[in-house]
Amino acid sequence: MNDWLDLEHQLWKELKIHEILERKILVGFSGGVDSLALLRSLHRVKRTQVEACYVHHGPGVNAPYREAAAEFCRAFCESHSIPFHIEKHEGDELSSEAALRDFRHSALESVRKKTKSDFLALAHHREDLLETRLLRLIRGTGSQGLTAMRVIQKELFRPFLKISKNDLQDYLNALSLESFEDPSNADLHPMRNWLRQEWLVALEKKQKGAVSALGRSLEILAETLDAEAFPEGLFKEDFISRPHYLALSKTQQKQALASYLLSQNVQGFSQSHLEEVQKRLDISQKDLIFRVSGMDWVVNAQQVRVQKP
Repeated sequence: MNDWLDLEHQLWKELKIHEILERKILVGFSGGVDSLALLRSLHRVKRTQVEACYVHHGPGVNAPYREAAAEFCRAFCESHSIPFHIEKHEGDELSSEAALRDFRHSALESVRKKTKSDFLALAHHREDLLETRLLRLIRGTGSQGLTAMRVIQKELFRPFLKISKNDLQDYLNALSLESFEDPSNADLHPMRNWLRQEWLVALEKKQKGAVSALGRSLEILAETLDAEAFPEGLFKEDFISRPHYLALSKTQQKQALASYLLSQNVQGFSQSHLEEVQKRLDISQKDLIFRVSGMDWVVNAQQVRVQKP
């Protein structure tokens, strides 16, 4: 512990606070700055019960990078005696951000279960959290979108949410480690990349400290929302209690639907989607099955449940 760097001390505190220091953790590892810092720091702090998984998204224009990144990750893990896994998409090209994300999530969860890991660690940092909240506000998710990402959420562990990208790069520099970056991060077509490389940069240039202030403001709003808890019994493991839902106000119903979808890792929904679901549920029929925005909803007298395709 005496030779630990500051980032490692912060990581140890998160592991200790959440009582998972002795638990087995699988790291989602791409070779980039964020995940490299996470894997190296976790391994230095825990020494054992840390494994890594690289998700190969299969064919496409970035296939050469993916092959090279997979080899980089494999070699790094081998040199540090970290068990390494790779999950590769073998079907047709995944062409949308949503398809890439869904495959990545399912692949990592599959490996987590196969390795009997207690948690999946992801390297989302402070800027990622801000970008996610902004994207959800832009899409009209509503106030519940502000609560995106927590350090511990079911089997997910995100210890870097209060740490900046620059801090992660400084950590790698201190250990003389080189990352392997995804060239698609330079593409400004995805909204997240544009926000990161254009809009937030312009905001900071216009007013120094504005990006940090915006992040703090959204965090305060998120904490306020968390304090306004929903009635006990509304949310079950993978469904909403319909009687509890029907007892809510119209505004609370939309907030409850948004919170439920986020808890099920459903992304990209908007206020109009929530309102459509709300309208479908606002009838006396006991048993319902309907589809909104590509998702099937199965409803009976006691449960409201979403089934992703």
